[in-house]
Amino acid sequence: MNEIMNFVNILEPRNTQFGIFKFMTRPWDPKKTLTLDKYYSAHELKKIVADSVYIDAFIEKESIRNGVPKEQLRTEVWDYLEEIATDKKLHIIRWIGIIFLKICFMMKIGVFVNESSVLKVKSLMGKNPVLFLPTHRSYADFCLMTYLCYHYDIDLPAVAAGMDFYSMAVVGQKMRETGGFYLRRTLVGAPLYSATLRHYVRTLVSRYSAPVEFFLEGTRSRSNKSLPPKYGMLSMTLLPYFAREVTDITVVPVNISYDRLMEQGLFAYEHLGVPKPKETTGGLLKSLHKLNDHYGNIYINLGDPVSVREYVGQQLPLSAEMLKPLDLQQLTADQFKSVQDIANHVVTMQQKCTVVTISNLLSIVLMESLMKNEALIYEQVLEKIEWLIRVLRVLGATVFENDVKSSVERILVVHKNLMRLDGKNRLKLVSSALMNINSDVQKKMKGHILKAETMVNAIPIIQLQLYVNPVLHYLVPPAIICIITTRGVTNIEELSADYYRLRKLLVHEFFHLEKNEEVTFDAAWQYCVRNAVTSPTCALGTAHALHALLRAAVTPALCSLHTCAEVMAEYNSCEHKQALKLVQERVENGRYHPYCLSLEAANNCLQGLTLYGALTKQRSKEQVTYEAVPLKLEECRRLISSLLPKCDVDFGKNNSVILNQDDVKAKL
Repeated sequence: MNEIMNFVNILEPRNTQFGIFKFMTRPWDPKKTLTLDKYYSAHELKKIVADSVYIDAFIEKESIRNGVPKEQLRTEVWDYLEEIATDKKLHIIRWIGIIFLKICFMMKIGVFVNESSVLKVKSLMGKNPVLFLPTHRSYADFCLMTYLCYHYDIDLPAVAAGMDFYSMAVVGQKMRETGGFYLRRTLVGAPLYSATLRHYVRTLVSRYSAPVEFFLEGTRSRSNKSLPPKYGMLSMTLLPYFAREVTDITVVPVNISYDRLMEQGLFAYEHLGVPKPKETTGGLLKSLHKLNDHYGNIYINLGDPVSVREYVGQQLPLSAEMLKPLDLQQLTADQFKSVQDIANHVVTMQQKCTVVTISNLLSIVLMESLMKNEALIYEQVLEKIEWLIRVLRVLGATVFENDVKSSVERILVVHKNLMRLDGKNRLKLVSSALMNINSDVQKKMKGHILKAETMVNAIPIIQLQLYVNPVLHYLVPPAIICIITTRGVTNIEELSADYYRLRKLLVHEFFHLEKNEEVTFDAAWQYCVRNAVTSPTCALGTAHALHALLRAAVTPALCSLHTCAEVMAEYNSCEHKQALKLVQERVENGRYHPYCLSLEAANNCLQGLTLYGALTKQRSKEQVTYEAVPLKLEECRRLISSLLPKCDVDFGKNNSVILNQDDVKAKL
């Protein structure tokens, strides 16, 4: 995906005196995803669902099971549809678009789009339903995809949104009127709601003339990297194809990359266990003043559209489901397996669509500088970034840059509160403010109650890591090979065996498809042979700069994995929440990379140890408990210990790369 792409700033034409109003009030005849004999209104779609054979059959069954009158259940179905359904209104869309553009210019952002990929998708519309599946790194993702469709005259998507927004005064209704529809986080214990939602989503796909958009990850990625997909929504949206209601469905992977995340501070605190604040309209209004700042650019890259018919290949074997009326057909086990395959494939496509930005590159350079405790002067930073661009492009990355020097100057303005040049022209990480955590927040903390000093040291480094993370899927495979060679291996078979073990242990931290690992390993090995190791002896070469880069890429994950293994070996049996607290406590009391304090990283590592067979997971109604499998856990500990790079760096005030702010205080 490293070919030259034509990225266009779609906000630039609007930046004139009358540009916003004129554009948002223009005549608009969008391209529809389906050419239908009849185009249904929002109310008509709800009526189709409520009057369907599927809902009738479900109500009949529920009435018999619970003894509730059918009319009462029908009323409940309509109540659920009022809660769920979209209600798109063009005049609201136009006014919200004007507000959106004004906020964009207040934030001084540019929205750069791979235009050829959008036009390719648009050219395919009209024959079958289209699903937009973007990455989810920020709340801004909702607005960006909707505005992109308006800009390119594509019917605005029906966007799945969580109930957090539903309860927000004014905002919840306006999201519905710009295309949003709502779904609850869990369907457990509400069978009639679940049936109503499933059939509404199915009807949207098969009978609505606009794309359907949702986030495969299910929630924002607080780590700014790919999460394993959730399969529920994709199952609902692909059912019309498997039930033969539509001849095909086009799935479009989308990657949205940010120079600066609006939520980077909140995400860093969430990693440490501080609970996410409740979304409210008042909170949104209070935060608007913070948007009057430089937020850099946003990059939207659409991957190649995936035809479900072509991806699945030959239709799956005939099943008893196909003998039922269309409305009553549900996914078979084989069809659900195909849904999982498509979801996993889409996540890998999103990764390939990653646009590596100067923010990412500058963060990688600064993080490595921190880990070496060596501040780089500005000219060294520029040289390092130029070299890093060449490395990443060879590894297949799409790097967005025109002029490195001017781009770095721009990003230093964007991230002035995170990184800056000191009086000697050296690049420094700006320390965070001393944070007072009140007792109410402490009671809700999800992990160990960390010392104020620990949080001051950790917050800026975790924020920095958020901009390193999106690039790691390019670096991790060769990094693991290189780090294994530092231990000393005798042959390629031993090296590959340890590689596959580590990749399995870290699959939740660095998402990848196990079925593709042989190809990934071969490509990484060939890269390492050309640049970092000698063959056939599997010895580390002399490319010291590349070795340092690759080592820094995997050090936080290996440290987290090692700490989790040590804690579980010591306690043998541990409830999930307690395990997370013990990991954080151990990291706080030792010399570790601060990202190892991340509860998400610890959770990922515990999941990896479970997948490997080093832990077993016992689930009850109230909690999850891990039990150590001694022999397998000891095998993991030996492997990780043999590879773990020494980390004897002070990440606090004594680190020469940290610019201290001792006089600044804040409250949380």
